[in-house]
Amino acid sequence: MSITPSPSSFNLQNLASESTKTKLEPKSPYYLIIKLLLICGFWYCSSAFSNIALKKCLTVFPFPLTLTVVQFLGCALLTFPLLKYMNVRGAFILSKGLFITGILPLSFGKVSAVFFATVSIGNVPVSYSNTIKASLPIFSVLFSRVMLGQRHSVAIYFSLLMIISGVVISSFTEVLFDLSGLVCALLSTMSTALLSVYAKKAMVDNNLHHLKMLYFVSLSSLFLCLPLWLFHDASRLLNFDYSALKDPVSEIFPYMLAVSIFNWSQNVAAFSFLSLVNPVSYSVANCMKRVFTIAMSLAILRNPVTSTNMLGMGASIGGVALYNKIKYDENKMEKLKLPISVKQTYPHSPSNGQIHPSNGIHPKLKVPVFETKTHTSSFINNNNLNTLNRRDSDFNGSFIA
Repeated sequence: MSITPSPSSFNLQNLASESTKTKLEPKSPYYLIIKLLLICGFWYCSSAFSNIALKKCLTVFPFPLTLTVVQFLGCALLTFPLLKYMNVRGAFILSKGLFITGILPLSFGKVSAVFFATVSIGNVPVSYSNTIKASLPIFSVLFSRVMLGQRHSVAIYFSLLMIISGVVISSFTEVLFDLSGLVCALLSTMSTALLSVYAKKAMVDNNLHHLKMLYFVSLSSLFLCLPLWLFHDASRLLNFDYSALKDPVSEIFPYMLAVSIFNWSQNVAAFSFLSLVNPVSYSVANCMKRVFTIAMSLAILRNPVTSTNMLGMGASIGGVALYNKIKYDENKMEKLKLPISVKQTYPHSPSNGQIHPSNGIHPKLKVPVFETKTHTSSFINNNNLNTLNRRDSDFNGSFIA
């Protein structure tokens, strides 16, 4: 006697299997490419307008620490409703251990990077500041050599020589050169290089949503800045000569609002982009972002620039592009050298699935599969975050500057 399922049970089974297939069915590669291009374009525009608004604001309101606080405050306030809207699981819950080991170190680095970058933009043109920030691979290689003892190829050092040459040429030919602006840009870049060691690792090791990390890092950075702001800028703001401005509210507030919004949007875009790609791809995109920001600032702010100065900028950006290409090729070659898995069969165990003559059944093969080794310098995207195992932490600037 057989039991035939009813039509309703067939429908339920079909619906269940279809829903399972829908969940398991991977997204089209074109979908991911379009998504990355949209995020990238949004990131580039937000970054360029953030730098330009910051420069204009500092021209009439020379308080970089105050504007640093404004950036972190805006980032925290605007990320809060976004997390609520996206319904991120445990968005506002953070363990004490994760805060101390993950968020707090990132916050110290973020405060340093943002503050020095703000001071730099206040003292030198946006184009020159971004040219100095393109020297990030120099600090990445230096830290990996000193801290990890990692050796690099001659091609890598050649790309660094191009970057250094470009920075030197730009510095000597910069019409509005300022030493404090140069030093602050270098300090910001160095902070970003150290930050890049920790950011992705903290996100992956703790399975932390990128927007949740952005929210807590911004909030923690804000509280770190507030005591310094009260000590340094609070009294100076009261004694500032606002009479030089026709209308302080209309001349300062719109720029501060623009800095907050554009800084937040570029952070959201950068963290989202970082969660989807590997560090080398991020570095390439970050390099192109520098080019876009420099071009936009020159077009809008119309800073005086010479052909030699442009040559220096081009050499720096070209060196960064070459560095990223070499790193990509090296990582690809290393992955090709490593075996995916190793299988071993025992003697007297047929490996072709033939029936054993003594008992007429298929023998059970004992095939120990050794764990796949993944190259430690390669990045693993968010589809398999739990398999991250890196030795050199990819010192290539995988954090927003």
